[in-house]
Amino acid sequence: MLALMVVRYAKSYVDQLYDAKDMSALEGVIDVVSRDRQLPEQFWLSKRLFAWCGWSRSGIWQYYEAISRDDFEAVASALERFGFPELAARYRSGMESWKQPDGCNELDRWIDTHQAELESTAFQLIANDRQYFYDEG
Repeated sequence: MLALMVVRYAKSYVDQLYDAKDMSALEGVIDVVSRDRQLPEQFWLSKRLFAWCGWSRSGIWQYYEAISRDDFEAVASALERFGFPELAARYRSGMESWKQPDGCNELDRWIDTHQAELESTAFQLIANDRQYFYDEG
Protein backbone atom coordinates (compact mmCIF):
# COMPACT_ATOMS: atom_id res chain seq x y z
CA MET A 1 0.00 0.00 0.00
CA LEU A 2 1.28 3.45 -0.93
CA ALA A 3 1.56 5.83 2.00
CA LEU A 4 0.66 9.44 1.31
CA MET A 5 3.24 11.92 2.42
CA VAL A 6 2.06 15.16 3.93
CA VAL A 7 4.24 18.16 3.16
CA ARG A 8 5.08 20.22 6.19
CA TYR A 9 6.77 23.61 6.29
CA ALA A 10 9.12 24.74 9.01
CA LYS A 11 7.79 27.61 11.08
CA SER A 12 10.97 29.56 10.30
CA TYR A 13 10.36 29.17 6.55
CA VAL A 14 6.74 30.32 6.83
CA ASP A 15 7.84 33.27 8.96
CA GLN A 16 10.52 34.16 6.40
CA LEU A 17 7.91 34.21 3.59
CA TYR A 18 5.56 36.32 5.67
CA ASP A 19 8.28 38.75 6.72
CA ALA A 20 9.27 39.18 3.05
CA LYS A 21 5.59 39.32 1.98
CA ASP A 22 6.58 36.90 -0.78
CA MET A 23 3.21 36.28 -2.44
CA SER A 24 4.70 34.13 -5.21
CA ALA A 25 6.10 31.67 -2.69
CA LEU A 26 3.06 31.93 -0.40
CA GLU A 27 0.81 31.10 -3.35
CA GLY A 28 2.75 27.84 -3.72
CA VAL A 29 2.48 27.11 -0.01
CA ILE A 30 -1.28 27.70 -0.16
CA ASP A 31 -1.50 25.19 -3.03
CA VAL A 32 0.44 22.53 -1.18
CA VAL A 33 -1.15 22.94 2.25
CA SER A 34 -4.68 23.11 0.83
CA ARG A 35 -4.19 19.65 -0.71
CA ASP A 36 -3.83 18.24 2.78
CA ARG A 37 -6.23 20.33 4.83
CA GLN A 38 -8.93 22.94 4.49
CA LEU A 39 -7.74 26.53 4.78
CA PRO A 40 -10.04 29.45 5.56
CA GLU A 41 -11.62 31.22 2.59
CA GLN A 42 -9.26 34.21 2.76
CA PHE A 43 -6.41 31.97 1.54
CA TRP A 44 -8.43 30.92 -1.48
CA LEU A 45 -9.32 34.54 -2.25
CA SER A 46 -5.74 35.73 -1.74
CA LYS A 47 -4.50 33.18 -4.26
CA ARG A 48 -7.23 34.10 -6.77
CA LEU A 49 -6.56 37.83 -6.43
CA PHE A 50 -2.81 37.33 -6.85
CA ALA A 51 -3.39 35.17 -9.93
CA TRP A 52 -5.81 37.71 -11.43
CA CYS A 53 -3.36 40.59 -11.17
CA GLY A 54 -0.63 38.39 -12.65
CA TRP A 55 -2.66 37.65 -15.78
CA SER A 56 -2.58 41.27 -16.92
CA ARG A 57 1.03 40.83 -17.98
CA SER A 58 -0.16 38.79 -20.96
CA GLY A 59 -3.56 40.45 -21.36
CA ILE A 60 -6.28 40.15 -18.73
CA TRP A 61 -8.83 39.16 -21.37
CA GLN A 62 -7.21 35.70 -21.32
CA TYR A 63 -8.10 35.35 -17.64
CA TYR A 64 -11.76 36.03 -18.37
CA GLU A 65 -11.72 33.71 -21.35
CA ALA A 66 -10.39 30.86 -19.18
CA ILE A 67 -12.40 31.26 -15.96
CA SER A 68 -15.74 29.53 -15.52
CA ARG A 69 -18.75 31.68 -14.77
CA ASP A 70 -19.17 29.97 -11.37
CA ASP A 71 -15.55 30.60 -10.37
CA PHE A 72 -15.78 34.18 -11.59
CA GLU A 73 -18.91 34.80 -9.49
CA ALA A 74 -17.31 33.14 -6.46
CA VAL A 75 -14.29 35.48 -6.65
CA ALA A 76 -16.41 38.59 -7.22
CA SER A 77 -18.73 37.71 -4.32
CA ALA A 78 -15.80 36.94 -2.01
CA LEU A 79 -14.17 40.29 -2.82
CA GLU A 80 -17.40 42.00 -1.77
CA ARG A 81 -17.78 39.86 1.37
CA PHE A 82 -14.21 40.60 2.46
CA GLY A 83 -14.79 44.35 2.14
CA PHE A 84 -13.47 45.19 -1.32
CA PRO A 85 -16.55 46.42 -3.23
CA GLU A 86 -14.58 48.77 -5.50
CA LEU A 87 -12.16 46.00 -6.40
CA ALA A 88 -15.07 43.64 -7.00
CA ALA A 89 -16.59 46.18 -9.40
CA ARG A 90 -13.26 46.50 -11.22
CA TYR A 91 -12.99 42.70 -11.34
CA ARG A 92 -16.52 42.39 -12.72
CA SER A 93 -15.81 45.04 -15.39
CA GLY A 94 -13.40 42.68 -17.12
CA MET A 95 -16.05 40.02 -17.56
CA GLU A 96 -18.35 42.61 -19.11
CA SER A 97 -15.77 43.82 -21.63
CA TRP A 98 -13.27 41.07 -22.44
CA LYS A 99 -15.00 39.93 -25.65
CA GLN A 100 -14.95 43.41 -27.17
CA PRO A 101 -11.95 44.37 -29.31
CA ASP A 102 -9.50 46.07 -26.96
CA GLY A 103 -12.19 45.81 -24.29
CA CYS A 104 -9.75 45.09 -21.48
CA ASN A 105 -7.04 47.58 -22.39
CA GLU A 106 -8.14 50.03 -19.70
CA LEU A 107 -8.33 47.23 -17.10
CA ASP A 108 -4.86 46.01 -18.08
CA ARG A 109 -3.50 49.52 -17.58
CA TRP A 110 -5.30 49.86 -14.25
CA ILE A 111 -3.91 46.55 -12.99
CA ASP A 112 -0.41 47.49 -14.13
CA THR A 113 -0.68 50.82 -12.32
CA HIS A 114 -2.04 49.17 -9.16
CA GLN A 115 0.06 45.98 -9.21
CA ALA A 116 1.81 46.64 -5.90
CA GLU A 117 -1.46 47.60 -4.20
CA LEU A 118 -3.20 44.46 -5.52
CA GLU A 119 -0.38 42.20 -4.34
CA SER A 120 -0.46 43.96 -0.97
CA THR A 121 -4.21 43.37 -0.74
CA ALA A 122 -3.72 39.69 -1.56
CA PHE A 123 -1.14 39.51 1.24
CA GLN A 124 -3.29 41.44 3.70
CA LEU A 125 -6.04 38.84 3.31
CA ILE A 126 -3.75 36.28 4.96
CA ALA A 127 -1.38 38.55 6.89
CA ASN A 128 -2.67 37.58 10.33
CA ASP A 129 -3.15 33.87 9.64
CA ARG A 130 0.30 32.36 9.17
CA GLN A 131 -0.41 29.82 11.92
CA TYR A 132 -2.48 27.84 9.40
CA PHE A 133 0.77 26.93 7.61
CA TYR A 134 2.62 25.76 10.69
CA ASP A 135 3.19 22.04 11.13
CA GLU A 136 0.19 20.53 12.87
CA GLY A 137 1.90 17.20 13.46
